[in-house]
Amino acid sequence: MINNILTTLKLTDEEIKTYWLLVETGESTAGNLAKKIGIPRPSLYGFLKRIQDKGMITQSMKCGVKTFIAEPPEKIGLLLQQQIEQLQNQQKLYQQLLPELKKHRPSKFLTPKFQLFEGVEGVQNALKDMLLYRDIETYALWPIKTMIDILTPDFVRYLNKIRLINNLWTWAIWPSKQAVDIKQHPYLGIGKEFKREIRIAPKEIELSMGYWIYGNKVVFISSRKESVGFVIESAELVEMLLTQFQVIWKKSKPVVVDPKDTALFLEEVKKTMTIL
Repeated sequence: MINNILTTLKLTDEEIKTYWLLVETGESTAGNLAKKIGIPRPSLYGFLKRIQDKGMITQSMKCGVKTFIAEPPEKIGLLLQQQIEQLQNQQKLYQQLLPELKKHRPSKFLTPKFQLFEGVEGVQNALKDMLLYRDIETYALWPIKTMIDILTPDFVRYLNKIRLINNLWTWAIWPSKQAVDIKQHPYLGIGKEFKREIRIAPKEIELSMGYWIYGNKVVFISSRKESVGFVIESAELVEMLLTQFQVIWKKSKPVVVDPKDTALFLEEVKKTMTIL
């Protein structure tokens, strides 16, 4: 988990390894670090310089020998806060520029009626198209266990945070064999504040590919075995799938969730909305 956090600070795997070795061993010379990590000293100096430029380590001299020491772990929190503030400033600037950017796009700006996405990052991008919408209802026949597996829990968490911020109400159906423990996934809460209702489909309905309807589009996501997603823009397809969805919805049983299990995630979203 901490490695994922350090990755957001744009540290490479080698730089993270170097930093953690300094955290664990305390003050050390470049020679000792190079031996322990198993990399040439010239390469290590490059890693040390980039980490030092971020303010995560300092260097000093002892008996004429250059040594390095890690800054306190609290420094990571300060760096993250700085990055958050920079992103918030960029977002405000973007919102100011957006009207002007729209003026310069072609008058007949069209998107493909069919878009194909491959690989984990690709299928994540397929779902991000939905996050361009606001204030609409969406409908998902969603094998949630498979989707968390292929999309990653972190992305599903992010998806639900932005979904709430954008006011995308979701009606979701999970196949019975695909249900997950919401205590382990608090971003899957239900009710008015979560803008979502979830039902469990009859046992005879099994699937590994899911679809999510939004606007006049449908995004389909396959299992990890195929790692393929595609978005189709078609009012007729949406109408057909909505008819199917409503039939299954009536036969499905509501999911009940203890609000205590999802309260922390909801508070996190509310704080983000306050900042925005």
